[in-house]
Amino acid sequence: MVLNEQYDCLSCGACCYGKRDYVQVFTHDAVRLGPARMEEFVALPIGEAPASVGRAAEPVRFMKMTDGHCKALCTTTPKRFECSVYENRPTLCRALEPGSGPCLEARVRLGIDPPR
Repeated sequence: MVLNEQYDCLSCGACCYGKRDYVQVFTHDAVRLGPARMEEFVALPIGEAPASVGRAAEPVRFMKMTDGHCKALCTTTPKRFECSVYENRPTLCRALEPGSGPCLEARVRLGIDPPR
Protein backbone atom coordinates (compact mmCIF):
# COMPACT_ATOMS: atom_id res chain seq x y z
CA MET A 1 0.00 0.00 0.00
CA VAL A 2 1.22 3.49 -0.81
CA LEU A 3 0.45 5.92 1.99
CA ASN A 4 -2.00 8.54 0.81
CA GLU A 5 -0.09 11.74 1.61
CA GLN A 6 -3.38 13.51 2.32
CA TYR A 7 -3.74 11.32 5.40
CA ASP A 8 -0.60 11.98 7.42
CA CYS A 9 -0.88 9.63 10.39
CA LEU A 10 1.89 11.41 12.28
CA SER A 11 -0.14 14.63 12.38
CA CYS A 12 -3.44 12.91 13.27
CA GLY A 13 -3.27 9.92 15.63
CA ALA A 14 -7.08 9.66 15.75
CA CYS A 15 -7.07 5.88 15.34
CA CYS A 16 -5.05 5.54 18.56
CA TYR A 17 -7.84 7.11 20.66
CA GLY A 18 -10.63 4.99 22.06
CA LYS A 19 -12.10 3.41 25.14
CA ARG A 20 -10.77 0.61 27.32
CA ASP A 21 -10.42 -2.71 25.46
CA TYR A 22 -9.93 -0.85 22.18
CA VAL A 23 -7.10 -2.72 20.40
CA GLN A 24 -6.97 -6.46 20.96
CA VAL A 25 -3.55 -8.09 21.23
CA PHE A 26 -3.48 -11.62 19.82
CA THR A 27 -0.95 -14.31 20.74
CA HIS A 28 1.19 -13.64 17.65
CA ASP A 29 1.15 -9.92 18.54
CA ALA A 30 2.40 -10.77 22.03
CA VAL A 31 5.31 -12.70 20.53
CA ARG A 32 6.13 -9.79 18.21
CA LEU A 33 5.97 -7.25 21.07
CA GLY A 34 8.13 -9.32 23.43
CA PRO A 35 7.95 -9.60 27.22
CA ALA A 36 9.15 -6.09 28.15
CA ARG A 37 6.75 -4.29 25.82
CA MET A 38 3.92 -6.63 26.79
CA GLU A 39 4.40 -5.64 30.43
CA GLU A 40 4.59 -1.94 29.63
CA PHE A 41 1.88 -1.59 26.97
CA VAL A 42 -0.56 -4.52 27.28
CA ALA A 43 -3.20 -4.88 29.99
CA LEU A 44 -3.67 -8.10 31.92
CA PRO A 45 -5.95 -10.65 30.23
CA ILE A 46 -9.67 -10.14 30.79
CA GLY A 47 -10.63 -13.68 29.87
CA GLU A 48 -9.82 -16.46 27.48
CA ALA A 49 -10.85 -17.10 23.89
CA PRO A 50 -11.77 -20.77 23.64
CA ALA A 51 -9.86 -23.16 21.44
CA SER A 52 -11.20 -23.80 17.96
CA VAL A 53 -10.16 -25.90 15.00
CA GLY A 54 -6.41 -25.45 14.52
CA ARG A 55 -6.11 -22.89 17.34
CA ALA A 56 -5.44 -23.31 21.03
CA ALA A 57 -7.24 -21.28 23.67
CA GLU A 58 -5.60 -17.91 24.20
CA PRO A 59 -5.88 -15.02 26.65
CA VAL A 60 -7.99 -12.03 25.60
CA ARG A 61 -5.74 -8.97 25.97
CA PHE A 62 -5.84 -5.35 24.89
CA MET A 63 -3.39 -2.48 24.65
CA LYS A 64 -3.36 -0.29 27.78
CA MET A 65 -5.07 3.06 27.42
CA THR A 66 -3.82 6.31 28.99
CA ASP A 67 -5.79 9.58 28.88
CA GLY A 68 -8.09 8.11 26.22
CA HIS A 69 -5.36 6.90 23.88
CA CYS A 70 -3.18 3.84 23.46
CA LYS A 71 -0.30 3.92 25.93
CA ALA A 72 2.13 3.27 23.05
CA LEU A 73 1.17 6.60 21.42
CA CYS A 74 3.79 9.29 22.07
CA THR A 75 2.05 12.64 22.56
CA THR A 76 4.88 14.70 24.08
CA THR A 77 5.50 16.73 20.90
CA PRO A 78 2.51 18.99 20.10
CA LYS A 79 0.57 17.96 16.97
CA ARG A 80 2.87 14.94 16.46
CA PHE A 81 1.63 11.40 17.07
CA GLU A 82 4.18 8.60 16.94
CA CYS A 83 3.71 4.97 17.90
CA SER A 84 6.47 3.76 20.21
CA VAL A 85 5.89 0.15 19.09
CA TYR A 86 5.24 0.87 15.41
CA GLU A 87 7.50 -1.87 14.01
CA ASN A 88 5.91 -4.38 16.39
CA ARG A 89 2.37 -2.96 16.57
CA PRO A 90 -0.63 -5.30 16.89
CA THR A 91 -2.38 -6.83 13.89
CA LEU A 92 -5.43 -4.58 14.21
CA CYS A 93 -3.21 -1.48 13.99
CA ARG A 94 -1.43 -2.90 10.95
CA ALA A 95 -4.76 -3.51 9.21
CA LEU A 96 -6.05 0.06 9.54
CA GLU A 97 -5.13 2.00 6.41
CA PRO A 98 -4.99 5.79 6.05
CA GLY A 99 -8.20 7.08 4.47
CA SER A 100 -10.10 3.82 5.09
CA GLY A 101 -13.56 3.73 6.65
CA PRO A 102 -12.25 3.07 10.18
CA CYS A 103 -9.68 5.87 9.75
CA LEU A 104 -12.37 8.34 8.74
CA GLU A 105 -14.64 7.18 11.59
CA ALA A 106 -11.83 7.78 14.11
CA ARG A 107 -11.24 11.25 12.67
CA VAL A 108 -14.96 12.10 12.95
CA ARG A 109 -15.02 10.82 16.55
CA LEU A 110 -12.27 13.31 17.43
CA GLY A 111 -13.64 16.13 15.29
CA ILE A 112 -10.79 16.05 12.79
CA ASP A 113 -11.86 17.11 9.31
CA PRO A 114 -10.71 14.97 6.38
CA PRO A 115 -7.87 16.44 4.32
CA ARG A 116 -8.82 18.43 1.25
